[in-house]
Amino acid sequence: WRACVFEPAAFHQVVTDMLEGTGNCRIMLNTTFTEARAEGGRVASLRARSEDGSEYEIRAKTFVDCTGGAHVCRALGCETMLGPEPKSRFGEPSAPEEPEMVLNGISLCYRIRRSDSPARQAPPAPPAPGWVKTAHVSGLPNGDRIVNPLAILPGKALLDMGYDKALEECKRRVQAHWHWLQGYEAFAGHEFDSFAPMLGIRESYRVVGEYVLTQHDLLAGLAKQTHPDLIALADHSMDVHGSGSKHLSGELKGPYGVPFRCLIPKGWQNLLVAGRCASFSQIAASSCRLNRTMIQLGHAAGAAAALAAQGDEVG
Repeated sequence: WRACVFEPAAFHQVVTDMLEGTGNCRIMLNTTFTEARAEGGRVASLRARSEDGSEYEIRAKTFVDCTGGAHVCRALGCETMLGPEPKSRFGEPSAPEEPEMVLNGISLCYRIRRSDSPARQAPPAPPAPGWVKTAHVSGLPNGDRIVNPLAILPGKALLDMGYDKALEECKRRVQAHWHWLQGYEAFAGHEFDSFAPMLGIRESYRVVGEYVLTQHDLLAGLAKQTHPDLIALADHSMDVHGSGSKHLSGELKGPYGVPFRCLIPKGWQNLLVAGRCASFSQIAASSCRLNRTMIQLGHAAGAAAALAAQGDEVG
């Protein structure tokens, strides 16, 4: 697969330096959003807490929710969607008549390193059944590799178990996954290095925006879309990991666009949303959820927020 491989620590340092270099960006790492306050369809302020317990009140002309799980939008009472929509809602040809609550599978990537005498990974005790024997492996510049087990835990487990327990179970399954993968000759000279710092959550809540991207947009493609506000392009197949749903790779005839209105929560004036929680049906989200599309959404939301703030606009 084509990929842009980078060392995570180096990427973090470069991005941090670029943000600090603007002279206008305050970076607040390890800080958690806790509360939102609204006044008449506008966000008035947010509250956040750092690891040391410090509390912050954040006021701004414009806000962008990039939390992935739409935490800010949900706290404000924005309308959201979760799971598959029935065919009656958007008339999508691949939508089920009566859907079950199935979410895109969760992943937990892990890092392996070369070793002359690699430690053999023991299976977890008790055993961790239920994961699928698949993996996507990328090489890093220093020879280490990043292993993505793709869908090691069903997406709904995040709602049923909560984040901490889901992370704990994913780590057990990763141990089983690496025990299996290490049995192949191509990985015999490697040993486990570390878990990714966060779960790879492909799907949770999605915000209902001024426009909802659906399968109709994907099938129409750029040639037949008439939106005047396209701000991103995507072309990945409709693909829900770990759900057992039909893979619809053959139905996409070319790239399609994402309208800016998908980033505007319906009924709100100074709030934008960017990331996998933007305004998509589940079928549409299964295609445009990839990082390459999310980067475009973040760019568009950031540029729009900056323009609004500079021009004394609040919408």
